[in-house]
Amino acid sequence: MAPQPRAGEMLVGAYLKLVEECEVVAYGQHSPVAGDQMEVDVIGIQPAGEREVITCEVATHLGGLGYGNSDENRDRVAAKFRNAERYVDRVFGPSESHRFQFWSPNVPDASATKLETVATEFRERTDSELELIVNDDYADRIDDLRDVAGATVSQRNELAFRFLQILEHLRE
Repeated sequence: MAPQPRAGEMLVGAYLKLVEECEVVAYGQHSPVAGDQMEVDVIGIQPAGEREVITCEVATHLGGLGYGNSDENRDRVAAKFRNAERYVDRVFGPSESHRFQFWSPNVPDASATKLETVATEFRERTDSELELIVNDDYADRIDDLRDVAGATVSQRNELAFRFLQILEHLRE
């Protein structure tokens, strides 16, 4: 049984479901291969047209990435996406359309520069984009989710989204 997703993962999952319109959102996917300790934080599947798999790693450390210095942050994120790529290819096959995203609300400038290098190397190696949704881009995406939350009152079975709905509909 997968552990309860963390708050940041729930926000990303809600974004995938309610803004990206993914039909399926799964949290904490672990490799079934014995000895393979990798995990993917959030996966969304868009069924319309050519099926697209959106694979997200989420680091919701409010004081920075929390993995160490900028080199350690770079190495840790690069390793996460090497594992995510292997997992997605094994589970969904290389014929599916894939998008990879790294979400974090607070990435220091030095680490952000190193992550750009990770994204470039990932694209060159895989022909898939690694989208860095960090800092202002992260805030913009959450604002998009808040807009959806403010425009609806119906329950969507996403806990983080429900919290946003409550906050957006508070009477002043």
